[in-house]
This record gives sequence, C-alpha cells and structure tokens, in this order.
Amino acid sequence: MGDTKLVVDHLKLEYQGVFSVRDLFRMFTRWCKERAYEKGGDYISEQNTENGKYIEYFYYPWKKDTSEVRFFMKIRLLIYDLKKVDMMVDEEKKRLDHGKVILYLDGFLEFDYDVRWQHQPLWIFLRTIFNKYVFSRYHSSFEKIIIDDTHDLYEHFERFFNMYHSFKRPKSAPYF
Repeated sequence: MGDTKLVVDHLKLEYQGVFSVRDLFRMFTRWCKERAYEKGGDYISEQNTENGKYIEYFYYPWKKDTSEVRFFMKIRLLIYDLKKVDMMVDEEKKRLDHGKVILYLDGFLEFDYDVRWQHQPLWIFLRTIFNKYVFSRYHSSFEKIIIDDTHDLYEHFERFFNMYHSFKRPKSAPYF
C-alpha cells in the first residue's frame, strides 16, 4: 500500500426531518457519475429498532488522476429512527421517510497506489524524500482537487436536505 494522506477530516452534516432515502442514494450516484468517481466498496447495515429503522452506510468512491495519485473519499451515513410518513407535496399526497441523518465526509490522497516504491527500504526512503521536498508543490494541486470535490459533495447533500423543508404534513388525508 502506498502513502495515504488525510486532506479533509470529518466534514459533518446533521439533518432531522422529512426526506427520501431512495432519492438520497440516487443523488449520490448521479454525483459520482458526473465527477467520474468509481464506486468503491460499500457496507450497509440495517436494523429494526422500537423507534424505527437504523441504517449505517459506508462508501468509498475513488478516482485515479495520474499513474501515481488516486483520490478517494470515505463517506459514512447514519440514519436513525427512520419511519414512513405521508406528506403533501405540490397538492399531492406522497409517502416519504422521516428520521435523523448524520453524514461524515473524509477526503484522502493516495500516492504510489501500485506499490512500485515499496519493495526495498532504500526505495521507501527515496519516495518519502521526493514526496516531502521535491514534489510538495505538485501534490498541493492534488490536495486542492480533493478538497473541492469533498466540499462539492457536502454542498450537494446540503441542497438535497434543504429541498425538503417546505413539505407539510396533511391535516386530513383524502382517501385514495
């Protein structure tokens, strides 16, 4: 494994209210396709509790920029007390989800992900010296890219949740 550098550490977003879990994952998948991120390994855990569902979701999207540098993010999405509710959206009754969401975003840079400089201690030493002193300005441009991508994804999630603030519960739901 090559050198991994943590660039963005724990961007946190909290939301409590109405949203659509299905649309949340669709938005995230669309963002990954637009930014040319590959879908990394993901982990989903779902439990039914007395207050509703609990979903824990880990995701690791990544993309290669050069043969020596790879960007990847660690996304942790926690959804608590998830329940289905009926809401009025544009004078129509829709079934949405209600719960609490906590989102953590981390951004990483990985150098020498093909492990070319890892075979001998001399190569490891040279790689460290080159990364620290020779290529430091070159690597700072990569840091800006992963910072921009991580903050852009954070803003996408913020906009997604802000979209649901205007929805109201129906006072009396008509029979359908």
